Amino acid sequence: MKHITIFPTMLVAIGLSAFAAAEAPHVFINPGHGGHGSDDRNVVVPPFAPGDTAGFWESNASLKKGFALNSMLRAKGYTTTMSRVKNDEEDDLDLSTIVALCNQSGADVFYAIHSNAAGAGISYGANFPLGLYRGYTGEPQVPGSDVLCQKLGPYLLSNESTVWSKREYPIYGDWTFYDWGTAGLGVLRGNKAVSMLNEGSFHDYIPETYRLINNDYCWVEGYNFSRGADEYFNRHGHYSKGFVTGNVRDSRMLRKGSFVMLGIDSLQPVNGATVSLLDKDGRELMTCTTDTLENGIFLFKDVAPGTYTLRATEPKHYEATSQVTVAADSMSYCNFFLKRVRDTAPEVVSYSPQWVDGDAPVACNTPIALQFNWDMDPATTEAAFSITPAVDGKFSWQDTNYRLVFTPTDAFATNTHYTVRLARTAQHAGGTPMNSDFAMEFTTASRNHSTVLATFPAQGDKVHITAPVVELRIDSLLDVTNILNRIHVTDASGNALDFNKRSTRSNKRGDAYGYTRLTLLKNLTAGETYTVTFDQIIPDTAGLKLPLTIVNKFTAVDAAASKPDATLVDGFESANAYAVNSDRGSDYTKATVSSSSSKLLGSKALQLAYEFPTDGKGRIAIDAATAPDATFTSADGLGLHIFGDMSFNTLFARFTAGASEQLVKVSDISYHGWHYAEVPLSSLPAGENYKFAGLVIDKNSTVMGRTGTVRFDNLLRTKGTSSISEVDAAGVKVDVGPYYIVASADAYITGMQLFNTSGQLVAAVAGNCINLDGIASGTYVVKVSVGATQAIKKVIVTR
Repeated sequence: MKHITIFPTMLVAIGLSAFAAAEAPHVFINPGHGGHGSDDRNVVVPPFAPGDTAGFWESNASLKKGFALNSMLRAKGYTTTMSRVKNDEEDDLDLSTIVALCNQSGADVFYAIHSNAAGAGISYGANFPLGLYRGYTGEPQVPGSDVLCQKLGPYLLSNESTVWSKREYPIYGDWTFYDWGTAGLGVLRGNKAVSMLNEGSFHDYIPETYRLINNDYCWVEGYNFSRGADEYFNRHGHYSKGFVTGNVRDSRMLRKGSFVMLGIDSLQPVNGATVSLLDKDGRELMTCTTDTLENGIFLFKDVAPGTYTLRATEPKHYEATSQVTVAADSMSYCNFFLKRVRDTAPEVVSYSPQWVDGDAPVACNTPIALQFNWDMDPATTEAAFSITPAVDGKFSWQDTNYRLVFTPTDAFATNTHYTVRLARTAQHAGGTPMNSDFAMEFTTASRNHSTVLATFPAQGDKVHITAPVVELRIDSLLDVTNILNRIHVTDASGNALDFNKRSTRSNKRGDAYGYTRLTLLKNLTAGETYTVTFDQIIPDTAGLKLPLTIVNKFTAVDAAASKPDATLVDGFESANAYAVNSDRGSDYTKATVSSSSSKLLGSKALQLAYEFPTDGKGRIAIDAATAPDATFTSADGLGLHIFGDMSFNTLFARFTAGASEQLVKVSDISYHGWHYAEVPLSSLPAGENYKFAGLVIDKNSTVMGRTGTVRFDNLLRTKGTSSISEVDAAGVKVDVGPYYIVASADAYITGMQLFNTSGQLVAAVAGNCINLDGIASGTYVVKVSVGATQAIKKVIVTR
């Protein structure tokens, strides 16, 4: 910015009218910015390259508005001074210099002409004018400055060639509007004239950007400034001619571009349209041609008052006319919406999917797209569309209604032959129907959804309260775009729980299955019920969605809670007490035992990191170097704290008594985090004392669980489930039939639970009768609750 010493001769006074100078108000015009430098504003829109001075610059538009205001004020008898008449660095004066020039000129009014910017990119759609004066809102430092803004506002808002995001003219004191204390705007600071700065519109609202490049559009704003000055000084009737302006748009063609378009700004401006002003006899008095810069603006200046006909023509559109009335010193507005000439019938020129008999099947999520030779009428075209067999879906229009897309709501059925028809009743936007029907067909592939392999938590799971994890697994790679917005965890009151975004883990190319694993940001509350929801719209990388939305309820528990009547057998405080036994294992490539500080109880946990070479089979055995002293019988139970890796591998406990060896299933590791598993040892031979000898992990038969890490903490001996007799439990009796298990007692039975010999819950009821539908023959343990007493008894189910 150039700094200049002020001399009286530098005032740029531009002409006086025929009125005496003493009678003429003096207006100082400051076109904002200048010189296309760093303090200027360049919004780059096609066809202009960055820095092209022919494109949009705030300095260009402000100077055009300033020239228009200057010429109109002069014609109306005002005295005017402009701070600049060029647009180069030499003319880009320091703000304090502009203020000094204004004060030295003795101007009555100071107008600073600018445009605004939201600075939020093309996805933001603000467009309205704004007036600012020096001081707090309602307390102008120069009296009358707020009134100057108020008088201008209605004339700026009267411009019907633009589209306002709101029809308001906000007015503020700059001390209030900006967070600068009382510094305020430099061009108003110290200015003795009644002063304002106007932000005429938002130059980064892209349709407005194109309008601001147009000279005539800028001229209209300058003229409206002159009307504001007339209103302020109460000087009307000093100009005898009127003006006509407007915008020419296509009546239906949508404007292309990814930027925001408000209201009718979504319609395509007509470039190169000729607008003619005709008198009452149809004689052409003036013509104007819209430019080629996507704004459609036309303007007629100095039109005698009266009634006229406006005619708009363009070779690709039908002619349109409109009457307009012109008044002295007034702007009349007329917007045209031209109907496009569509001189042939509509037809489908291309379509997808293109398929013929013998081609590979079409993916079940493939949308149907029809490309037309004309922009189509959506209502008649959608009504003419049919698909057999019927499919629910939605229509969308692209390419300014030249392209129709039908997307199935879910997916097409698998292995199905579809026929799509478009009846000849489909019309283009001009109202002409198709000459003939159109048909296409295709056959779909054998897969229309991803397959869910597993979720955690699953329905009814118990989840440890600390660092809870949520995971979804499917049979193909997940597209994890927006995944945090498609998986939800809520508490019992419906409040959403946030995820720790940094802890998100998801599949990568080459993985055997697709997954996303999320950790909740905060711990859960023990005993509370929660819900996890996996939205159906979660896609795989081929775009296939889940079969349905999955909603699982789970309960938060503290896996470290104390276990009454339990005896600690081993706290796993030292990894040296355990080792991998390769002879007992098979088909694994890695098995490493170590101590981990990531424990649940005590100071350490026993950790196993492993890897299996194949999806199908494998076993890893961990032996105790010396068996713990405690012994177990078939009347006891085993409790174990397990940090799961959701491998779905099966964990067994190994027991020995002399030469006898027994494996007891403890858990399928279908969970993440700490989990307490407790199983009865009723499968041990009766009358024998066994010692805990180690752990065994068997690989599951799926693609899951080939690698992982599990931890173990606090192995417990618990009260068993097979030694309590009917006599010992308040007279409880259990009868087993082919279809029901029925319990009876001297007191009220509050519930029954049925477990398999591995300790897994098979059925539970609140009454005294368990339905055996779906339960296989075998040995089970039934637990009957009678008040505070529980009876536990082995039963044999025969079906």
